[in-house]
Amino acid sequence: MNGFTLVELVVVITVTAIIGGISSTFIRHSVMAYVNSEAYYELADRADFSLRRMSRDIRNALPNSVWVSAAGDYVEFVPIKAGGRYQQDDFGSNSLRVLGDTVTVAATDQLVIYNLGIQGADVYNGDTIRNFAAPGNNLNQLQFVGPTFPLPSPASRFYIVNGAVAYVCDLANQRLLMVTNIAIPSAHPANFNGANANVVVGNVTSCSFTYTEGVMQHTGVITAQLELTKNGGVARLLNLINVVNSP
Repeated sequence: MNGFTLVELVVVITVTAIIGGISSTFIRHSVMAYVNSEAYYELADRADFSLRRMSRDIRNALPNSVWVSAAGDYVEFVPIKAGGRYQQDDFGSNSLRVLGDTVTVAATDQLVIYNLGIQGADVYNGDTIRNFAAPGNNLNQLQFVGPTFPLPSPASRFYIVNGAVAYVCDLANQRLLMVTNIAIPSAHPANFNGANANVVVGNVTSCSFTYTEGVMQHTGVITAQLELTKNGGVARLLNLINVVNSP
């Protein structure tokens, strides 16, 4: 019975090693492509969810309260908690009758009327915001402390708010933060000391905001850009958020 020669055995081992090396290269590339693809779709979902959440919050912002930092690293706004209309004849006093449904006011809530976001009528300067004198449930009259409001609302609208909120790009720690409980009045750039910060999404490698005012400042557009990176996958998303500024 004939056996294998040493030369034949070496040739077989060499050919097998070459085929194995080629096969492993193809398999590795396929596996890495799959991993990168899975990482991309995961990042894209997370980025999309984050931008949608941000869009929803900003669309519910107090008119003329959206503000973007000069560096574009955060966007701040005042969320509306509740609202309604007041009796126009009461303007100029510290007690406003509510037209329509009653409202509920918590101890930390504040009242805003006709915020224009300009000198003399800016919520961040304290011009258009007041603390309630008598919080409570099912109120048909709003009593506040401090001076009367500088300007009446042509539509007799009032808003109830509870602090400002900011979405902050924390690139040093690769994350997007949602900072809440920002006291009003507050200066710009904002001081986030004492505020509550929650992580919206991690793996953030690029993040920025820009704000473009619309015609006669009645509308505006926030451009939010977000880039997430993980395991070789990169997801870049851009979202345009419409801002309604009719007070």
